[in-house]
Amino acid sequence: MQEQDFRTKSNQTVFGVRATALIVKDNRLLVVEDEDGFYTIGGAIQVDEATGDAVVREVKEELGVASRAVQLAFIVENRFEQAEVHYHNIEFHYLVDLLEDAPLTMQEDAKPLPCRWLALDDLHTVNLKPSFLKTALPDWDGQLRHIHLKE
Repeated sequence: MQEQDFRTKSNQTVFGVRATALIVKDNRLLVVEDEDGFYTIGGAIQVDEATGDAVVREVKEELGVASRAVQLAFIVENRFEQAEVHYHNIEFHYLVDLLEDAPLTMQEDAKPLPCRWLALDDLHTVNLKPSFLKTALPDWDGQLRHIHLKE
């Protein structure tokens, strides 16, 4: 039986609650590359699932490796439009340590996508989503930050 997650759609707006992994090693961020940019690992939180557990589950599902959530870095209210659909996400961005070596591909449904390590100082030069990470992550002071985005 598939678990129920925190996503709902009303008209042309999707509301969701997500957990995202900020996998940083040697001053580089692990991202997934898709045709329209770079993304962090993550996905919808399931009903009755803690956000830290959700991010560990997402890393296992998408990268196939064990991890642990180290610290909640950002809580983000993110509103944006993609393919004529409006999204309103509440996002929990965790620093995550991998307990195994990172793979070179991520599995999204039946489609493998390449993974890359990007230097934190170079994030501003790429199409990273969500875009607040381009400046917030390299400048992060270790304190939990609450961010409101409207793109």
